[in-house]
Amino acid sequence: MKKALVACVLVLAPATVVHAQDAAAKPVQIESFKAGDTPIAIPPPLPEMSEVGYDNREFMEVFVAPTNRLIAGFVLTSALPTLRQGTDITLSKYAMVQVPRRGEYMDCKESDFKEVTAGFKEQFGDAMNSSIKEAEAEFNRRMKSLDLKEATVSMGAPIQLGCLFSEPDAYGFGMVMPVEMGGHTTKTGMGGALVRVKQRLLFVYLYSEYKDEETVKWLRKATEDWADAILKANK
Repeated sequence: MKKALVACVLVLAPATVVHAQDAAAKPVQIESFKAGDTPIAIPPPLPEMSEVGYDNREFMEVFVAPTNRLIAGFVLTSALPTLRQGTDITLSKYAMVQVPRRGEYMDCKESDFKEVTAGFKEQFGDAMNSSIKEAEAEFNRRMKSLDLKEATVSMGAPIQLGCLFSEPDAYGFGMVMPVEMGGHTTKTGMGGALVRVKQRLLFVYLYSEYKDEETVKWLRKATEDWADAILKANK
């Protein structure tokens, strides 16, 4: 179980959404999303972010590994009008919550979570390098299937940030990676976490354009705060 989950969780999506569908601005609120048959409340990672809605969530699955399923996607609320217009947009910050397709109906007990995080720590480097290549190939395949070949992405060698935080039901990790898209190269930082909530395993990802070390410090705190908020919302 733990090896399969390690391979599922390590995916870094490029911070660009192309030709997204309709999205409507709405006030910040806590919505529930199903992991298998279990409803889970997922607050926005930041007060200034909103969930994108079903149509855009479906489009964002282009950035999700086929072994995972996207259950919620968040962008800055100020970006929603641009998404509604269906124009290209580069997102400085965005977030996703995913579940493993083969495990979303399975109970994740305390012992299971400890096993998964232990295996994740052991295999972090090798698993990451493998899944980054797989993520790049899968992203490019999906872009070509949408006839958006100009969106082909190239992911450079990632810089591991290691463990960002460790709690009984949440384990945080991160990385920074150069991403080239359309001839333009940027650095994207990712704060991720494994979160066990209502005996379901969630993969949460918070992305931000990388500027300097302050970006890493911000990602560490923001990702931990988000994981804690998810756990608190489901007590």
